[in-house]
Amino acid sequence: MKKIQFLAVIAFLGLSFSAFSQGPGGRRAGGGPEEMIKREKQALYEKVEDLNSDQKLLLDGIYEEFQVTLEETMKELRSSGTREGMREKMETLRAEKDALIRDVLNEDQYAIYESISKPRARRKEQESGQNSID
Repeated sequence: MKKIQFLAVIAFLGLSFSAFSQGPGGRRAGGGPEEMIKREKQALYEKVEDLNSDQKLLLDGIYEEFQVTLEETMKELRSSGTREGMREKMETLRAEKDALIRDVLNEDQYAIYESISKPRARRKEQESGQNSID
């Protein structure tokens, strides 16, 4: 009888540890939208060294507004939209953000921004392409 109880406790602990190792909320390793936005903004500030204070202020506002809009849109689309509808809406939001950032940065700065943001977009497309079932 004690062996059965001991084995049950070991099995329970094993399952508990594996559940905790997956992390909270089933999120990806990269974090949620706020983390992605934060990393992109930080990378932009690190790589574009000649940003003036006005540009930084405008970029802060763009990224804050983008985060709020993105979170609201994701919440709305999760409850009502299809995956394809979500993708289209996200692409539209990113295009709007890119246009606003293009207005703030000069050509050289925007080229650096694109080198930061475009590879991530390509990785996302590749990941979604690999995960889709044809």
